[in-house]
Amino acid sequence: MKKNVLAFLLCITAHSAYCQQDSLLQKFKFRINHYQALNYGANASTGYNKTDFTANSIRNSSGNGSISANYSAIKSTDKILLTTSASLFVNAYSSSYKSLSNTNYNKVYSVAPSFSLLNKWFTNKKFIELGAAVSSSYSANKGTSTNYPLFAKNNNGFYDLQITTGIGCGRLENITDMQNALWLYNDLKESSLLSRPLSADELNELGQAITLANNTRVLDVRKRTQFILETVDNYLQQKGLISKTDIHYFTHLNDILFFANNSQRLSGTEKFIRLTPGIGGCKQNQTQYDTSVYNNHYTKKSVVLSVGFSKFLPAKLTRQNNYGAFAKLAIMDNNMSLKNYQGGLLVTDIKVKATLKQAGINAFFQHAIYPNTRTIINVIISTEGGYQDFEQETNFYGHINLTGGLNYFVSYRTSLIGTLGAGYTKNEYYNNQSFERIPNDLQLYGSFGVVVSM
Repeated sequence: MKKNVLAFLLCITAHSAYCQQDSLLQKFKFRINHYQALNYGANASTGYNKTDFTANSIRNSSGNGSISANYSAIKSTDKILLTTSASLFVNAYSSSYKSLSNTNYNKVYSVAPSFSLLNKWFTNKKFIELGAAVSSSYSANKGTSTNYPLFAKNNNGFYDLQITTGIGCGRLENITDMQNALWLYNDLKESSLLSRPLSADELNELGQAITLANNTRVLDVRKRTQFILETVDNYLQQKGLISKTDIHYFTHLNDILFFANNSQRLSGTEKFIRLTPGIGGCKQNQTQYDTSVYNNHYTKKSVVLSVGFSKFLPAKLTRQNNYGAFAKLAIMDNNMSLKNYQGGLLVTDIKVKATLKQAGINAFFQHAIYPNTRTIINVIISTEGGYQDFEQETNFYGHINLTGGLNYFVSYRTSLIGTLGAGYTKNEYYNNQSFERIPNDLQLYGSFGVVVSM
């Protein structure tokens, strides 16, 4: 009888502990007043090749150089959630081909900036959101030849602007730091390195300490590593929670803070009404042999109204269920003008206008398994279906996708990734210049590889 009572009490204690952890995940609030990050890179390459034939000698050479920069910032308080990102990519390429009878030179320059911002203002669990995302690119290509002094010249410009406005209630919180705080707590407890169990408030504070450590900008990577370790260690030491600080304690701390999977994990429910107007277009001018000129102008306008909800539920530390659905009304209008000049005379003038209208429902469900600190197994099913009108031709459209994924986190720079999936598409269109129809098809796919970030 005593054994049965003891076993029952142990089960109740274990169940209460896990329920406490589930509750902490669901109620954790990611708060950081301001965080910024800047990544930049440069790349250069060159090549040379010479081939000698009996009656000719051919030499090929090329050079390429690029620079890139990415900026991101986040502010998460009780009243504001602001995310900002910007990027710039610049590339230059040149090549040459030389033989006894001809010499060709080709030069390409391109630049592609982008910027996005989304701000949500919260009051009494309700929010108003306003954001914008803009991207553009420009490239110039010029080829010359001894036989054709103006062999080819091509200029391409592209832009796209999306505005997001919306209202709703609820909030989705990033709980990755709380997840890792619980992993660390369980790890230290199993290794008998804690002087006593942590209360719910102390576990929440540990999660906040990890948030502070991860989201304080320290430029020197060695100083950043030191800062993260010291911030979390200081909290544990000040609370008197560590029974001994030896090499085993340090390795457990280092393993969770730097080698646990940090893919974003969310918690909460959000209901929304969102309006997203957009405008974009491109301009292409191409000249060949100094006689043929092609001018292609393309503009697109769109507006999407969506009403729906999404729910992200951390059922356990090792389980996550996410699902949601929204109804949408969309109108997309494309205009294209194509002109061809030969010897200065207009020989072709084509204008195409196309409008696509859709009314549909989009839904998704995701089940994620976290068997340990480094592994995520995902099963996701997503679908969209509805009714559409394309130039007075009406029909039903839709697609469904089922994907299974594995992500093993080796380090911040390296991950092992595997994917298996299947999908089916019916009566859908590419949102390009002339709304080309996608063939109805069934897809089966799979991949496995290593992702390394330098």
